[in-house]
Amino acid sequence: MKTIIIDANNVIHKDIQLKALFIKDKESAQLALVEKVKAGLNRDEKVFFVFDGHGKSGDNSVEYSGNKTADEIIRKRIETFKDVKKLTIVSSDNGITGLARVCGCKVKSSENFLNDLSKKQNVTSGKNINQNYLYDLNEKPDSMNKKEIEEFKKYFT
Repeated sequence: MKTIIIDANNVIHKDIQLKALFIKDKESAQLALVEKVKAGLNRDEKVFFVFDGHGKSGDNSVEYSGNKTADEIIRKRIETFKDVKKLTIVSSDNGITGLARVCGCKVKSSENFLNDLSKKQNVTSGKNINQNYLYDLNEKPDSMNKKEIEEFKKYFT
């Protein structure tokens, strides 16, 4: 299984809408990022969000750095991760991405990650998602006789 560790506040500040929401309501922006990313995940991917500062979440994939920085938490996770070939770090912070590359992790900038995510979510945008459904033309009869109507009334009135 592939694992993605996200420098979450870094990603929020690279997205115009999330950044505007962050200024108004920090928790809502964080929740919006989590939901947006989870909606675009593949089945073979597991994600961890590391936010700077204090907060609370019932989601096991969300971690707050508390009195440390998110960079410190991410650095520790990289150093203790067993199979770094399956680890992707999402950040535009040169310190974190440099360490990740040296350790053999895949690295994605926050901007590229957001672009890839929006491409996944726009697959059905503006389209009728039922367009591939094959309708059974014999599903409904063209008309009903008197006996069928009386039986229908018996069950549904």
